[in-house]
Formats: sequence, structure tokens, C-alpha cells
Amino acid sequence: MEDAQSLRSSRVINATPFFYGWVVVAVGTLGSLMMGPSQTFTISIFVDHFVADLGIPRSTVSLLYGVATLAASFLLPLTGRLVDRFGPRQIMLFVSVGLGVAVASLSLVNSMLTLWIGLLALRFFGFGSMQLVANNAIAQWFVRRRGFVMGLYNQSLSISLVLFPWLAALLIGLVGWRQTWLFLGVAVVVIMLPVAFLFLRDRPELYGLEPDGDVHDPGEVYTGLVAEENWTLAEARGTHAFWVLAAAFATMTMILSTLAFHQVSLLSLRGLDQTAAVHTFQVVALASVFSNFAMGRLIDTISARLLIAVTLLMLVVLLGTVQWLHTVPQALFYGVLTGIASGGYRVLDSAVWPKYFGRRYLGSIKGVTLIGTLGGTAFGPYPLGLSLDMLGSYAPALNALMAIPLILSVVVYFGIKRPEKK
Repeated sequence: MEDAQSLRSSRVINATPFFYGWVVVAVGTLGSLMMGPSQTFTISIFVDHFVADLGIPRSTVSLLYGVATLAASFLLPLTGRLVDRFGPRQIMLFVSVGLGVAVASLSLVNSMLTLWIGLLALRFFGFGSMQLVANNAIAQWFVRRRGFVMGLYNQSLSISLVLFPWLAALLIGLVGWRQTWLFLGVAVVVIMLPVAFLFLRDRPELYGLEPDGDVHDPGEVYTGLVAEENWTLAEARGTHAFWVLAAAFATMTMILSTLAFHQVSLLSLRGLDQTAAVHTFQVVALASVFSNFAMGRLIDTISARLLIAVTLLMLVVLLGTVQWLHTVPQALFYGVLTGIASGGYRVLDSAVWPKYFGRRYLGSIKGVTLIGTLGGTAFGPYPLGLSLDMLGSYAPALNALMAIPLILSVVVYFGIKRPEKK
């Protein structure tokens, strides 16, 4: 419990006429949005320029990106521990500067080594650390309504998907690719640093508030944590549920990133052109907006393991659907399914960990689980590429991958339950 005499005072909280958690949601969502330059869909806009200007083969650029992403994932437990020790606000300030510098540093790359270092810093501070800190900050302020607010928060990815590839392409045409990285890096620092400093605050109990804006009895000073079990990382790792959930979310991100990475090629082999692939990406973004809101509502009222199991089964359907579609409407239907699955995954991954293991050590727990999710985005596409190169078809790899989410869906639904401390 917090000592009532040690409670912090905040003029910005006192001056806010509504529950301050909504301000934290806005700051966290902005942080997630501003990590857009570190996302695969933005980096892909620069790949041709890396190849042409640095004289590096495309396959080597892809390998450097994958290795950098995997290396970044192994650094994230450090970020998680720092968040638990110092709070999301201080670490957000550090990460905002680090991300801005990492983005700007890519304007200086001149070799494979400097490109790898730049991508490592970009993925660590952006897609890894910024996501972890923003998610943690929001989770501290909501318990009962966590699913709903995570649905709002995860809209940032859909906005990023629309905004940053377009902005990057526009700036490259105006000032060149190196200056574009510099501009984006400065923008991250200029926007995120003052916003995080002025408006982000750590957990509500430090200010005598309750999560979700709940109100205690008049005249009573609220000094304790909301009733929930808080598991340390070591305790969480000792449960069966931790490992099953980690495997489930790693599988989701692996399959979704794999299908996205090879989407143009997968559809072209079904007789569809690049335009159809682009339209399918757009449908994915639109469907994910709906899915974020829907899953945010559902997870507040329905068993998390049921929702995870259903999402895993949707991945099985996706792996099958992409093998039989051959018309544009079918491709768009596939895009809708993909958007629903990806949007649902993001909300589930944001809301389930604090739901099962509490808020106090959430940074450490998420820092470890992100090794699996980032690892999936790093090397998930490789089995499909290998299947096409060696066997002349994606089908063997797609069919083999079906077994993983199918088995996990059964294990999640029938084999785990919310852990309880003895």
C-alpha cells in the first residue's frame, strides 16, 4: 500500500475535470502512433534506397532487418525492468529521445554494419520499447475497462499504417531518403518529449486515485492498490498459463507477419495483381479498426481464453483461405479476416497479461514475452520463402503452419485457467 503521507501531488491532474486515465490513454496512443517509423510497413518504403545507394543486395537488407529485430527483442527485458523500477513516465522520456536519435541516425548509414546498428536501435526503441512503455502506462490506470481502452489505444496502428508510409514516400520525393529519416527523427522528439513530460503520469494510486475513475467513500483517503494479484516475473514464469499464453501470442504475430510479408507474392500466385494486394492491405487496416473496438468490448465480459482460442482458429482459416482464393472479392474477404485477427490479437496481447498477472510487475513480464512476439516478426516469413525456393510452392509451409495454432487453440481453451497464488 501507498502511505497516505507520501502521495504525490500533480497540478495537471488536479486541473483535469475528468478522470485523468483518459489523458494517459491519449499520451500512450500518441506514443504508439509515433513509433510508426520503426514499423515494417514504413521501413519497407526505404528498402529500395538502401539497396541502390548502399549497394547491398535486397536479401541482405532483409536478413539485417530480421537479425536486428531479433537482437532488439532480447534487450526488451531490460526496458521492462526499468519501467517497473522507475515508472512509465521517466522511461517514456528516455525512450522518446532514444527513438528520435535512432530514426535520425538512419540518415547517416553507409555500410551493412551501420545499417544493422541503425535498424537495431530503431526496432529496440520503437516497436519494442515505446510499445511496451505506452501499453504499461495505460494498463496502470484501468482494470475493469482495460479491454475497452486497449481497443482505443490500438487504433494507433491503423492510423500509422495509413499515415507513415504515405508521409515517408512524400518526403522522399521532396528531400530524399536520408533527409526523410532526419525529419522523422526530429518529429518524434519534438512531439513526444514535451507531451510525455507534461501529461504522462504513473499509476493512479500514487495520486490518491483509483483505477477506472472509481470513487471511494467521501472523506476517505485512498492509499491502497485495487484488489488484484500482482505476480513477479519469476512467479509468472512458474505458471503453466504464462508459457501457453506466450506461445499463443508469439504464434499469432508470427503467422500474421508472415502472411503480410508474402502477401503480394501469395496473391500473385493466385492470379491477382499488385493492385489487388494493395487493396487487400487497405481492407486489413479498416477491418482492424472494427476488430480493436469489438475485442476491447468482448474481453471485458467474455473469457479471455475463449477469445484467444477463437483468434487462433481464425489463423487456421486464414492459412487455408489464402490457398484457394482466386478472385478480387475473395481476396478482400481474406483481408477482412486478416484485419479481424490482427486487431483482435493486439487488444488481447495488451489486456491479457495485466488481467492474469496484475499491474505491479507488468513491465518485466511484457519485456520477456516481447522476445517471442518480436522474434516471430523477425523470422516468421522465412519458412514460406524457403518452401517456395526449395519446393516451388507455399502450400507445404502453409499447411504445416496450420497445426501450430490449431493445437494451441485446444490447449488454451481446455488446458489453462487464470492462475491463483497459493
